[in-house]
Amino acid sequence: MDKESISRLGLDYIANIDVDSSDEIYNPTNHNHTIVLKLIKQSNIYCPHCGLVDCNRLRSTVTQSLKHASANEDNLIIKLKRRVYLCECGKTFREENPFTSSKRKTTLQKDFKILKALKDMNKSFTSVAKDFNVSTQTVINIFDAKVDIPRQHLTTVLCVDEVYSKHCGYHKFCFITYSPQLDKILDVLPSRNKEDLCRYFGKIPIEERNKVKYFSMDLYGVYREVSKLCFPNAIICADHFHVIKNLGDFFNSARIRIMKKYEHLKGQNDNWYWLYKKYWKKLLKAPEKLGFKKFKVTRSGMYLDEHQIVDYMLSIDSELRKGYELLNEYRNFNSCATIENAAEWLDELIIKYHNSPLEEYYKAYKLLKNWRQEIINSFNRINGYIISNGGMERANRDIKTIVRSSYGFSNFERFRNRIMYCKNNDASILAYRKKK
Repeated sequence: MDKESISRLGLDYIANIDVDSSDEIYNPTNHNHTIVLKLIKQSNIYCPHCGLVDCNRLRSTVTQSLKHASANEDNLIIKLKRRVYLCECGKTFREENPFTSSKRKTTLQKDFKILKALKDMNKSFTSVAKDFNVSTQTVINIFDAKVDIPRQHLTTVLCVDEVYSKHCGYHKFCFITYSPQLDKILDVLPSRNKEDLCRYFGKIPIEERNKVKYFSMDLYGVYREVSKLCFPNAIICADHFHVIKNLGDFFNSARIRIMKKYEHLKGQNDNWYWLYKKYWKKLLKAPEKLGFKKFKVTRSGMYLDEHQIVDYMLSIDSELRKGYELLNEYRNFNSCATIENAAEWLDELIIKYHNSPLEEYYKAYKLLKNWRQEIINSFNRINGYIISNGGMERANRDIKTIVRSSYGFSNFERFRNRIMYCKNNDASILAYRKKK
């Protein structure tokens, strides 16, 4: 084997390879690529047992099989011929292994490529193990030993949310902290209980917690209580998406109730009732997102665009139309309000929801009244952008992808490290293996 072949296989960093005694074997039938290597004999070898220098008495040679990976190939086998020396103290020892520790069967290059493959959130430990021809437990051991990401420091804007994790820990939801300024996950906790969160944030120095100026959250009351206890300088902001989602749910409940009043139209094969059953989601879309392209509504034979379908569904009941208009009025407030006029505008909307003929909107009135100050606070701007959990929701989607591709996790610490390793671009691996 020449020096070019050594470089192509990613072994040129080892200076003491005996090129003349090395060989490369490729079997085209099963695509096995084997590299037979022998190291140059060194002088002044010392005994690791007694420390005696110049132990050159050769006793035998053993061949060790190592799983290796190069830049172009993921599955290579290195047959390393290692010399066994006999010291004057009567004990034997093997020649040093430059690829890995003596008891491991994978090289450092293969470990690195396995860890690089685990950056893909769509891949599980099992799928990576199949790609590199190793066992699933080997991939898990490499990940546990080399990935241990600490908690990241808090930033000016702190977003919090939960994600469903029934199959990944002892609690139904795990708690996520996220920084929209850095676009990275700061930490993952196994519980969203008030006592657990207060205990966790209480361990963070007060100087670091005082740097948090804005605390963005969904409409979960526990988070508001935790923010007031642990972040005294933070302004609590209610995420816009969750407010509109709750208002949309109240409107949809009214839509179902009103539709049941006209259930007798189902027996008459009425177009209105059928459109309601198939296109009800268009009522929850913002009017500016409805399309003008006409298409054939198969059952009725009509050619309608999305705007006409919505008008057709609202034409039968004036009460439902008023609820639809009020929902879009809040959407307009959410898009156009500023921190200067948000309070007055929101107070007008609260009165309208209170006086709405829809009985479901009384819950909306109580929600807006209960979270009034937090909704107003969310119109503060950082670097020209309003404060929201938009980046947090994208992170939640990716976390669900990790859980779905792996069919859950039995070890929460591994689950936490996998999330932060996949989502944070600056997540690094340990230089030395982590102690068990």
